Amino acid sequence: MNMPHRSNREWVDDGMTLGLFMARVLIVGGGLAGLSAALEATTAGHHVVALEKASRIGGRATSQPLDGFAIGYGPHLLMKNGPLHSIAKRLSRVRLVTTPLRPHRTEVLGHGLIRPTGDLQRAALNKRALKANDFTHPIVKGAAFLAGWGSPIEDSNRLKALNKGQLLVSNEGWAGLIGRMGAALDEVGVFIECGLDVVRLEPGKAHLADGRTIETDVIILACGAKGARRLLSTLDPDMAQPHFQPLERTTASTIEVGLDAKPFVDRQALIDLTRQMAIIDYIQIQPRLGPNGSHLAAIAVGGLEHDAGTTRFDSAEARLAALESFMDERALGWRNHIIQEGRQSNITLHEATTIKVDPLAFATHGVILAGTWVENDHTLADGAVSSGRKAGGLIAKALR
Repeated sequence: MNMPHRSNREWVDDGMTLGLFMARVLIVGGGLAGLSAALEATTAGHHVVALEKASRIGGRATSQPLDGFAIGYGPHLLMKNGPLHSIAKRLSRVRLVTTPLRPHRTEVLGHGLIRPTGDLQRAALNKRALKANDFTHPIVKGAAFLAGWGSPIEDSNRLKALNKGQLLVSNEGWAGLIGRMGAALDEVGVFIECGLDVVRLEPGKAHLADGRTIETDVIILACGAKGARRLLSTLDPDMAQPHFQPLERTTASTIEVGLDAKPFVDRQALIDLTRQMAIIDYIQIQPRLGPNGSHLAAIAVGGLEHDAGTTRFDSAEARLAALESFMDERALGWRNHIIQEGRQSNITLHEATTIKVDPLAFATHGVILAGTWVENDHTLADGAVSSGRKAGGLIAKALR
């Protein structure tokens, strides 16, 4: 993939503005942020190449179909008409079938259902507290935890979506959503190569672990805060340090299991505020994912020494064990009915809990940043898509 040293940029100057027709763009990272950046950049007419270190695209936003269950990286709900939902609908003529999580089947442990059907007065009080974003109310705290998995609710869109019944589960699972993006890129001829690790950057060049070098006009780093910091430190260590030092991350342990029974009774989701844990049953929400059994996705958020917030566990393994115990309490007998399972003792859930980085912080080096840790108006998967699209639209600015 050694490229000759020439510029593929074409410029037009009308005396007032300088517009970019086409530039060579290298995207490092094939998760949601990278795929979204690739779609935006190629739509703008740029020549795009995307590299992914792993063996497949999607990052943590993908899933693997196993015996009819799409086992992934813990629970997540799709916000109706959010960045990911919107782009997935546009990229395929096949209708995206979704079903919302129901507040009247979602329980905050010790405080009852978010919208109890048998107690109209309590339901009205809960609804009023949610509408007012009253974070002193335990129901609002529990709903916010489920909506954002401990992210700061500066972006209250997901909390509002939960209250309105607009947090969704797709019948395609995460693999289907990623598949739509991958198919769209393939259709327009965007080259994505997996299994390639970028180890060093210099102006206009990216060096791969296999010894190859790619020459490019713009690099979009969509490889996570840790990966971006490592690469930018090879480019300009003095500049990289102050931008990444303030970032605070939050990690999580997750368990996903496909079961041949329904031990979770009739609840769609259960939140434990004290332990910062939750379980959802995808099939209870979206029956098209499987006619029988359960697909439970459980999560324990934070609690380690390096996480933002209170330290509650000595290790990620201890947190995972505590999550298993929580499932033992709330999904009785689940261990005896496992068909497929996936466990993650320690994944990065939020890469920036308060301060986020300007996407053009390294534009003087021809680098644009994309990811949930980069400035945008959303969180989680929506933050990745929003940031990626923004990065793809900033290419002209990085070249000026």
